Amino acid sequence: MNKDSPIHDLFTREIAVNKDDSDLHWTVLQATDHLLRRFGLAEVVRASNNSKPGMKLRMVADEVWALIEGRVEFVWHDLRTDSPTYGNQHRLSCERPTLVLAPFGVAFGFRPLDKTALLVRLATHPEDTHEGDRRLPWEFLE
Repeated sequence: MNKDSPIHDLFTREIAVNKDDSDLHWTVLQATDHLLRRFGLAEVVRASNNSKPGMKLRMVADEVWALIEGRVEFVWHDLRTDSPTYGNQHRLSCERPTLVLAPFGVAFGFRPLDKTALLVRLATHPEDTHEGDRRLPWEFLE
């Protein structure tokens, strides 16, 4: 994963935008990326800056999020007591297509910095399938 990352197992990278004739293509994730060990959920999210941001803690599921359009601030808070970066927080503002990993045990959230943002979410498990999965208020980071 990223060297010198403030959170162990955190991964981020820009997504290349490829143009074919008049079509745009974003390759969000490939098997060779080795970020998800299994498939459990895929969804497209159009987020509005009118909604109150929050965070999610997934106890078993890893999640990959891809910003496709718009600008967002991603946030992570490591809550894994056995992690070398336990308690660390990280914020990343993005305005270009970007892929980020939210490892299990790390609270993750985002907020649009413009009116709307378009994202893709892929996860190893469906929503709310494990004991301890929960939502946290954005203020949890303060």
